[in-house]
Amino acid sequence: MIKFFKKINTLNIKRTSFRNDITGLRAIAVLSVVFYHADISIFNGGWLGVDVFFVISGYLITNIILSELNEGSFSFKRFYIRRIRRIIPALISTILLTIPFAYWLMTPKAILEYVGTMYSSMFFYANLYFQNLDFYNAESTSFMPLLHTWSLAIEEQFYIVFPLFCFILYKTKKYFLLFLSATILYSVYLNSTTNYLIKFYQIQFRAWELLIGGLIMIIGQKVNLRHSEKIGISLTLFSIFYFDDKMVTLNSIEPKLFAIIGVCLILLSQNDTPIQKFLGNKYFGFFGLISYSMYLLHQPLFAFLKIYQIRYESYTTFFLRVVFFATLIFLSFLSWKYVELYFQKINLNKLAIFLSGSIFLIILFINYTIQTDGYKERYSHVPENVLFYSANTNLYPNPSDLIEFNEHCADSEITKNLLIIGDSHVNTFTYTLINEYKDLSCQFNINFILNPEGRCLLSMQTDIVGEFYSCSDEYFDKFINRLNENEYIVLAIGRYDRWLDNSKGGVEVKCSNCDYQDIFYERMVKISENSEFFIIVEPVPTYPVKVAESYLYKRVEWGDDITITYSNWIDYISSTKDFLNRINLNNTLIISPEDILCNKELNKCYGTKGYEMYYSDDNHLTVEGNKLLIELVISELKEFINR
Repeated sequence: MIKFFKKINTLNIKRTSFRNDITGLRAIAVLSVVFYHADISIFNGGWLGVDVFFVISGYLITNIILSELNEGSFSFKRFYIRRIRRIIPALISTILLTIPFAYWLMTPKAILEYVGTMYSSMFFYANLYFQNLDFYNAESTSFMPLLHTWSLAIEEQFYIVFPLFCFILYKTKKYFLLFLSATILYSVYLNSTTNYLIKFYQIQFRAWELLIGGLIMIIGQKVNLRHSEKIGISLTLFSIFYFDDKMVTLNSIEPKLFAIIGVCLILLSQNDTPIQKFLGNKYFGFFGLISYSMYLLHQPLFAFLKIYQIRYESYTTFFLRVVFFATLIFLSFLSWKYVELYFQKINLNKLAIFLSGSIFLIILFINYTIQTDGYKERYSHVPENVLFYSANTNLYPNPSDLIEFNEHCADSEITKNLLIIGDSHVNTFTYTLINEYKDLSCQFNINFILNPEGRCLLSMQTDIVGEFYSCSDEYFDKFINRLNENEYIVLAIGRYDRWLDNSKGGVEVKCSNCDYQDIFYERMVKISENSEFFIIVEPVPTYPVKVAESYLYKRVEWGDDITITYSNWIDYISSTKDFLNRINLNNTLIISPEDILCNKELNKCYGTKGYEMYYSDDNHLTVEGNKLLIELVISELKEFINR
């Protein structure tokens, strides 16, 4: 093996001539991503187009660096200037193009999140920004115009580090390939040792994809496989059409291996075969040339189209799809011709003026957006609380407020503890409790376990990728043992209807070959058996619309009620009620939120009533809604204590 590495050394690397089949691969990559984001079902694995891009980028960049090192013409300055010319003008132009649409279509909350992505996109840390974003409370990813820049950030981070890597290792000459291979194996090893979300976003987990492109380029200088392109194109297309987009799959290495091995086999075949001719045809060539601009533009266009459709309640038609794709292709062509090509030719002074001026305008927009709280004056037709709840669907309890709450009656002898457990519905409930009901601290020490730990503890379910200790039996057993040490009254709140749904709970349960409903039931029973008093709050009625958003978008006039039909809700929740009623131990009480949020005689449940907002979105209660629920819980607690 070492002899093989010595035989293929960096001294033989020459600049690769233009390959039409690589342009065709770019076309396949970008079209796969675009069709995937267009929700065309047969392209469920279209997200692998990004991985194809990574391999191609590694292939070409390695060739440029090593061939110039061999010629003695390599310059860090010239390399980085070329990268700036190639990438940044089109990116900055795309960001500038999105600004007026963001101002027109986005709510204050959404536009404030959007300007955060602008900074991270311009300065190439978008992968880290999105990795740390609270997606549960943030806007849906499909509504984020710059979500796709996470992959550009990884490429740019690679371009910053990799030339130095090559420059240092080039001196080893014969052992360059060995070091490169070792780095690839280490990156693959890192992938195998973690299942967490960071694997999707961080460069060390993606480096192998870029580096394997460089490895194939070096090997390809000596090796030319015949007919490998046939297997390669089959594997690449298979991966795009076969794999799905569930987060478990998105974060797995296996789908990437299929796509990347396929691309590598195509790159190792440099014969003028029918497959190469197919990839090099003029249609693929066109999409390959505009692929970078098309990748940049497609996500903003999709995001704004979806926001527009929700805002104005319009629907996608076949004609609209045709117009949309035609617009995307046209704008991508203009961007390629008048931005990409133009800025690769102009002198550095003009480039510097454009970039500095554009970045100044973008930063000015960002700062003014922050100063005006997302241009909230655009929504003067609604009161402040509507804007507040549109931006804050969930209010998180502050630990310092909890300490202050529990110290409110520090002189009292308090023997009972109230533990609140659940999913995101616990957040505003606890926030309201500790800020609005301080006198309750004279009767209970309050504590809480929020999502994702809360849901995991109750049901062994979470949407977090990989292993999660709070879901484990060990964590649950420790929790039960703590309950045995003190008197506890436990309050459990959550979307149990979703936890019991096979497409949700059945997928997100953290065990294999187990019944997610049995686990949920057994854990609830065990908590009940080890608690002084166990209160289960059934799911609150849910709505087909987001309440605050409905007023912002003038679908409903402020002051008009937003309601659903009570009987429809009861029909929907009946199976969940039947399940919870099985937990019929003597110390267990089940509370039905529809008793306070619905009028049975009028057959209505209220998301808002008059000028009172009970919901922030389609299922989370506001402070006002939680006050109604807390009053019901307190009355039950008092009745229990006075027995």
